[in-house]
Amino acid sequence: MLLSEPPAGKIVQKGKYATTAIEALVQDLKKAGLSENKLRARLFGGASMFEAFHSSFLQGIGTDNVNAARATLQAHNIPIVMEETGGTIGRSITIFMDDGRILLRANGKEKYIYKV
Repeated sequence: MLLSEPPAGKIVQKGKYATTAIEALVQDLKKAGLSENKLRARLFGGASMFEAFHSSFLQGIGTDNVNAARATLQAHNIPIVMEETGGTIGRSITIFMDDGRILLRANGKEKYIYKV
C-alpha cells in the first residue's frame, strides 16, 4: 500500500509497506529452506489511481512503490521475471499455489498468467 514504514512508531503490519513486506517475505522463505538464488519475482501494481486529487504525493505512491520493490529485490539479487505495473487502473491478483498461475483482474477484465 505504501512505500515504507512511518518514521516514528512501531510497524504493526509489515505487509503494508513495499520495503518491509519484501524483506519479511524473503526472510520467511529463507527460514522455510529456500535459498535466495532460487527466487524469482513477478511484480504487479503501482497504478496512479488518485489523479482526481491533483496531489503529487498521491499520484506518486504507485511509482514509488514499484521503484522500492525493484530496489529491494535487486538488493537481494532476485530477478523480476514478469512485470505489469503503472497506469491508472487498479489491479487485483489471485495466485494459485498448486500450479503458479495468476488470475489478473484489471479494468473489468480477467486474464490468466501462467508460470514464467
